[in-house]
Amino acid sequence: MIDALSSREMALAIWIMIALVAILFKRSMRDDFGKLLRSLFVWNLMSWLIAMAIYISGFIYLFYRVGLWTSDLLKDTVFFILFSATVGMFKANKISEDKHFFLEMLKDNLKLGILMEFLVGQYTFDLWVELLIVPITMLLAGMQAFSKNDPKYAQVNKLINNIWYLFGAIVIYHLVDSVIGHFHELLSLAILRQILLVTNLTLVFIPFLYVLSLRMVYEEQFVLLSFKLHDKKLLRFAKRQAILKFRTDLQGLKRWVSRWNLSHPLTQEEILITIGAFREQQKLEKHPPVVSPPDGWSPYAAKDWLPDEKLKPAYYDPAYLEKWSARSTNLKLDKDWSGNGIAYSVTGTRLAADQLELRLAAYEPKNLEELSKMFSDRVILLYKIATGAEAPQKLRQALRNKKNINFRQGIYFVRLEKSIWGNVTQGYDLIFTIRIEND
Repeated sequence: MIDALSSREMALAIWIMIALVAILFKRSMRDDFGKLLRSLFVWNLMSWLIAMAIYISGFIYLFYRVGLWTSDLLKDTVFFILFSATVGMFKANKISEDKHFFLEMLKDNLKLGILMEFLVGQYTFDLWVELLIVPITMLLAGMQAFSKNDPKYAQVNKLINNIWYLFGAIVIYHLVDSVIGHFHELLSLAILRQILLVTNLTLVFIPFLYVLSLRMVYEEQFVLLSFKLHDKKLLRFAKRQAILKFRTDLQGLKRWVSRWNLSHPLTQEEILITIGAFREQQKLEKHPPVVSPPDGWSPYAAKDWLPDEKLKPAYYDPAYLEKWSARSTNLKLDKDWSGNGIAYSVTGTRLAADQLELRLAAYEPKNLEELSKMFSDRVILLYKIATGAEAPQKLRQALRNKKNINFRQGIYFVRLEKSIWGNVTQGYDLIFTIRIEND
């Protein structure tokens, strides 16, 4: 297998060995490295690594039987397990939060760029060149990461970009020259197997990752449940019912556990009632009832009225007493580190929302110009959707001047309020609300 390593892989291995030796010479780094190794060898993790190895080995044998795998692919298979499958396992706990995880994974392994990546890895430079490339590219990448966001280093960043272009041109020239010289080799069945190996292994690995993500989410939620339910017999019942009722609905499981403190079920019957009520809520979300204007708005529609993904609350859930609410995350500008942000919330009852709120939190008012305009635009849009009418001039004027205003438009009560914090930065909240009050 060592003989099968390319010059690039040999160069990386040499530099990794040098780094490990350097670590071992410094006691503090040696201790940290030892702790890292010990954390990897816990049974819960090792059991899944062993299961992964057995699972992939089974498919390797199947590929071998149908002619898709030969012993010369052992190196590539080991690399897939170490640097792709294992890394994927460590990301498994995030799969439930990213509904496009597997789709993106498939796209990455079915795109035309896979062929280019294969060719770049297939035709490498001499070992001494690869040994120089590794530290140089790391140095350039570090310098670029440091300089790209600072205007005073603009010339440095431009120089680094030019070096990357030059390096890319050299790689492309070397690649084209190598492909022309070895064109007949690329048409062989062995090369086709090598190109398809990672794609094939990724496709069969997805079900394993999915099962692992299910297991991890259930374990995490059951730990949270154990803090809320101290009766062990009742806890076991709750776990069984969660598995039976939610199955692969991980978001539903998380929401049900998070809502536990609102109902405090203390018997098996009460646990079943909470699950039943939650499942009914999920059906309601899929087919929300029509809400007439005097009663408010459909909360399941209202929570998605604004165009920004960060201003779309995930769910409309019980908040306190008979009140329900949906709250978005904060919409912030990428280059603004001050904390300035916009948040959107919908409040009401289970079937109808009676208040919409858009809040601008100004931690650093000096950096607020662009975000303030976004806030005004969203207020005008929200007003139009909620009332069915254009925003009046007095509201637009109040937004420009950031002044308080209250007025009634038909059945709607509209308010813009500036709440000054009184801190050193002169921060404030600018809060826009529309509500319906039944007489």
